[in-house]
Amino acid sequence: MVQIFISHTKKDKKFCDEFDRVVARVGVRAFRSEFEAIEKPAWETIRDAINNSVAIFFLVGKELVKNQEYGDFGWRYTQNWIAYEIGVACQKGIDVWAVCDNVEINFPMPYINNYFTEGLKRKESFEYMRRRLEDYKNKLSFPFPVEPHGIVCGNCGIEFNLYVSLDPGEKIRCPQCLFDLYFPDGFNSRKR
Repeated sequence: MVQIFISHTKKDKKFCDEFDRVVARVGVRAFRSEFEAIEKPAWETIRDAINNSVAIFFLVGKELVKNQEYGDFGWRYTQNWIAYEIGVACQKGIDVWAVCDNVEINFPMPYINNYFTEGLKRKESFEYMRRRLEDYKNKLSFPFPVEPHGIVCGNCGIEFNLYVSLDPGEKIRCPQCLFDLYFPDGFNSRKR
């Protein structure tokens, strides 16, 4: 069975549960640490789970963003795990997704090659993510560039696929350097 790795903070339980509902509809296995038996040292279990996965999904919810914004001490622990998990995924060469719950990333995430900023509450967003997970089940992947989604940050040069609809003049935050990327003509990757 195809496996994906879910990286998250337990404080964003509602958002994690929404993502789990998408996963359940598709029938892929999801490694979500609080539901798994983690033997010590934990880094080995995490490494092995990522190595057995076709993609990693970082769930960026309101609580994660809030904790970083207010300098919550626990944030440092989470930040170290994010860096470790990204490093393992990068070394393996699997897709790395930042899936945001309608929040802007406020911490740098190097090596993100897929960026989904709309959350999962809307039926259209839920179905879009379901289709991407179905694609993984069917042995597809989403390395950069997947047309018409490919974006290159003019500030840091990171390349990623963007899955969002933006009106003319709207912006998103670069997931690596946090620079605001403006779209004077808008952007709708689903209709291109």
